[in-house]
Parts: sequence; C-alpha cells; structure tokens
Amino acid sequence: MAIVIASLSYMLLKGYVLHKVVNTSTVSLNIAATIKAGGSTWINPQMQVWVRNFTSMYSGISITYDSVGSGTGVTRFLQGVYDIAASDVPMPTQLYMNATSKYGKIITIPDSIGAVAFIYNIPGFTGTLNLTADVIAGIYLGKIRYWDDPAITSLNKGFKFPHEPIIAVHRSDGSGTTFTLTLWLYKSSEEWKNSGVGYGYVVNWPIDQMGTGLGGKGSEGVTAYVKQNQWSIGYVELSYAIVNNLSVAAVQNPVTGEFVKPSYSTTLNALNAVNLTGLPSVTENWYPYAGVFMNMNAHAAYPIVGATYLHFPADYMDCNKAVAIYLFIKYILTKGQGELIEGYIPLPSSLAQRLVSEVGNSMVCNGKPVSSMIK
Repeated sequence: MAIVIASLSYMLLKGYVLHKVVNTSTVSLNIAATIKAGGSTWINPQMQVWVRNFTSMYSGISITYDSVGSGTGVTRFLQGVYDIAASDVPMPTQLYMNATSKYGKIITIPDSIGAVAFIYNIPGFTGTLNLTADVIAGIYLGKIRYWDDPAITSLNKGFKFPHEPIIAVHRSDGSGTTFTLTLWLYKSSEEWKNSGVGYGYVVNWPIDQMGTGLGGKGSEGVTAYVKQNQWSIGYVELSYAIVNNLSVAAVQNPVTGEFVKPSYSTTLNALNAVNLTGLPSVTENWYPYAGVFMNMNAHAAYPIVGATYLHFPADYMDCNKAVAIYLFIKYILTKGQGELIEGYIPLPSSLAQRLVSEVGNSMVCNGKPVSSMIK
C-alpha cells in the first residue's frame, strides 16, 4: 500500500495526468466513491479504526459502516443496500448461492481473528470462573438455573455460590457471534447437539420460554445487560470485555481438557495450530470451514475462536467504486493488520499475502482486472 501511495504521489508531483474515468482503464488517485458496509458488531470497533485511517488517506472515498449484526448485514447485502457485508462466520451456503445468483462471483475474505468470551457479573466472586461446553449448554438450555448448581460448583470449588437464579444474556438480533457460539456448542456438547436448538445467526433460546433469558441488541447490548444485572452471564467478542473491564471465564477446551481464558496469546495459540494451506480461495464458499479455528489440539489454546469475514462482489460496472473497494480491502489486509486494537488478532502474514493476491486477480470491472486500473 505504501508503495502504491508513494508511486501515485510521485506521478502527481511530476505532472503526470491520471485519468478519472468510469468504465475504462485507469482511475485517479482523487477518486470519488461511496462505499456502504455493515453487519458484524464483533468487528465494529476495529472497523471504525480502519474506516477512519483509510479515508484520511483518500479524501474522495466515503465509507459508512453500520453495526447492525451479521444476519442483518448479509440480508442488506443481498438486498443491494450494502456494498460489503461483514459477518462473524462465512455466509451460509444457501445465502452464498443467493448472493452468487444476484451478483455473480462473490469474494469472501477473513479480516481478523477473535474469540467469543463469556462475561459475568457475580458479586463477591474473585478469581476466574471455569466453564465447560456442557455447563454453558445447560445454562442456555435452562437446565442449569442457579449459580449453586453442582455442575458449576464442582468446577469452582474456591467460592461458595449462593442460590441465586442465573440471568442468561444472549443476542436478540441476527448475530455472527451467536452463530459462532452455537456452532461451537453443537460441536462440543452432546446435550446441546441433541437439544434441537442447533446453530445460526438466530436460534430459539429455551431460556426465553422459561423467562430467565435476556436479549441484548448487538455486543454492545449484551455487555450493557451484564454490567447492569448481578448474577448474569453473557457472551461477546473479547474486545468488548477488554474495553469494558469485565471478567471473562476460562472455558475448557474439549480436545485438551485445559481450562483456558481468552486472550491474545491463547487465541494465537489456537490460530497457530490451524492448517492454513487447507483454506479455500477467495471466490469459493467458505461456509464449510466455519469451525476451522475451534477446539484446536494445542496447549493453552482457547476453544471458541473464529474469524470475521467480509463479502463483496467480484464483478463491477462502476470502476470508481470497484477501485475504491479494492483499495480498502487491500489496506485492511496489509497496513490495517498492523492497526488492530486490543482483542483482535492479525491474520498470519502468509494468509494475508495470499488473500491480497487472490483479490487482485479476482476483482474485475467490465472484464478488466481492477488492480490494473491503478496507475
């Protein structure tokens, strides 16, 4: 990215004319384009940093990002409202097929790695709350209803839990964080798998039917409810727990048996154990790989790890917009990986480099590679 900017600046200083033309071969550094993106609340804090830093470099490019939840982001992308959809899991296969029917080829890229953390508000509790997949499943299925349940106390013997009802907080909107969590529960807990709840952006929470559940809109809403309600527990992306200084639970990795707290290092331990060479190309369906970062067989590897993903078309007629999107995506995968705030893990450099190359080869405007239009 720095080389591109330097080259363009040099050409302008030397008086070279860069043609600002739509639907032809080159696009000016002073390109004017508007990009509308939205979806994941998981990536929202980081996306705001990327948008601010990128648009400070390209004054003619305007980018808006709506933190509306992954499900709504994908829906609005399919409706043509958003140019880019952000989701905490790859677009489910049927939606991916719908998108390809509407737009032709769809590009999917991961943009960062993160962890789903369990936050809690237990007055007087010190130390770290230990949880297993079956205990988490039991809480959200409504089978473990009080904090002094033996399933919880047996994992946390240093604290006398009172007979207080558990307030289980979940997302009320279509959420990729919910998708990631429920997919992990489906993979990790036989009780959850056999419950029929399944996994997805939205699920029917049994706790809501019992009156013990509390739905918050966005990770922001879940965070607020847990902070406001004693004896509550909820799930958010790790960065929200860090920013709000909330306690996070240690979750047992079903493969290793270790209880691991989410952090930069434990998320990185999981990421380093993944076979990255087996990941698909940017124009393939990534959904079958949704759980690829979970339950890794590595020491101190946090089990509920996932990526956030961006989805956008490969083919364009408006070359100004195409170049603007290409520059933004390239920035995220290069310079943007060095601008991550606490709680987000950068992509391995080999993967990021591969993605940049594939995006450059895949994006076209009126049959011409978009990357070749930047002169």
